[in-house]
Amino acid sequence: AAAHLLRDDMSEITVIVGIGNERRRDDGVGIAVARLLAAGELPPTVRVEEAAARSFDLPVALEGAARAIILAAVALGDEPGAVHVLSPADAEARADYLSPVGTMALMDALGLGGLIDVRPEALVVGVEPAEIAPGHTLTREVRPAVATAAQVALEVATSDAAWRRALREA
Repeated sequence: AAAHLLRDDMSEITVIVGIGNERRRDDGVGIAVARLLAAGELPPTVRVEEAAARSFDLPVALEGAARAIILAAVALGDEPGAVHVLSPADAEARADYLSPVGTMALMDALGLGGLIDVRPEALVVGVEPAEIAPGHTLTREVRPAVATAAQVALEVATSDAAWRRALREA
């Protein structure tokens, strides 16, 4: 019975996962957003993780979650710093650039989740990058978007209405 109760509690969890490469300027925006969220006050139903270095980090980060929000750099041709909410498949299909997970494409890394646990329902909160190039800091245009993306991700993670609206619009 305890295992069943634990499983029920786990199904309520939304995990917010930052992906990207901090050594490639704006590709590190997902990690920056995740760190900002992790430093703040989070409800008990929200967990924040980073999955940047190795391809299997994402499936491990998703384990036990009912919903997932992936934070990433997503280039759709908009102004640098614009925040987008998309389905992972839409992000991968439409983006000129989407932060990888280690050496894997996002959809491939999400597919590995089925090997570890039931794959959660997922959305991507992406920030339009200005520059994906060697460097350890976010560009001036993208830095202010970190707080905006964090706010969007937290709203979607904590509100069923916002989650459903994001899924419809994604």
